[in-house]
Amino acid sequence: MKIEIPTTCPCCNYPLELVNDQLFCRNTACDAQLSKKVEHFCKTLGIKGIGAKTIEKLGLADITELFYLDASTVEETLGEKTTAKLLNEIEKAKQADLATVIASFSIPLVGGTASKKICAAVSNIDEITFEKCREAGLGEKVSQNLVGWLETEFNEVREFLPFSFTSQQVPVQSGGKSVCITGKLSSFKTKSEAYKALEEAGFKVTETVTKSTDYLVDEDNKGSSKRKKADDLGITIIQNLNTFLKEKQND
Repeated sequence: MKIEIPTTCPCCNYPLELVNDQLFCRNTACDAQLSKKVEHFCKTLGIKGIGAKTIEKLGLADITELFYLDASTVEETLGEKTTAKLLNEIEKAKQADLATVIASFSIPLVGGTASKKICAAVSNIDEITFEKCREAGLGEKVSQNLVGWLETEFNEVREFLPFSFTSQQVPVQSGGKSVCITGKLSSFKTKSEAYKALEEAGFKVTETVTKSTDYLVDEDNKGSSKRKKADDLGITIIQNLNTFLKEKQND
């Protein structure tokens, strides 16, 4: 039996776009997409007790609606105890740090890691620019998506959101020096473990080598493009990250 490829979104009937064998609905007002965005927003901010079913029951179609819920109306749907807990969770979420808030907005390619990197480089959301994103180690596409979202969708919802949009990053011991890693590591099992160790030691981890990069970790020395650029810029090369971190602790 031949399966026909759908041409419209089953939720909003908007024309579907085929990209790399995947179908996409580009309607930003699609109810299914809006519901998923609200769900992601709540999950990222750690708002307990609100999943897909609760979102549907409350008829939430936009993240801003969470902060304007009428207690009596919610009680009619969820009950008194559940409503009290939910409203308390929403109130606590208002204190979320900037990195968590940015990661909650469902910006394509901008997740927790990217949000932490840019928030370590700025004091508030208004300081985020394409150049700042690149300096913080974000890729070109990620930077474009974040800045593009800030210039469009964010401007429409900002006044309805209760966040301070300021970064609460604590000054680090290393003076915020940046480190980039190239190639395979022998001193750590994974790069994610190395990133965590560097960040805990107060270093800013970047994905690209620029003039502002302080160190390049290159333990296998396979002649990568990052290594060549670092050599050209006179950037200090770290041959064993674990040894380097121990030395810094003893300084």
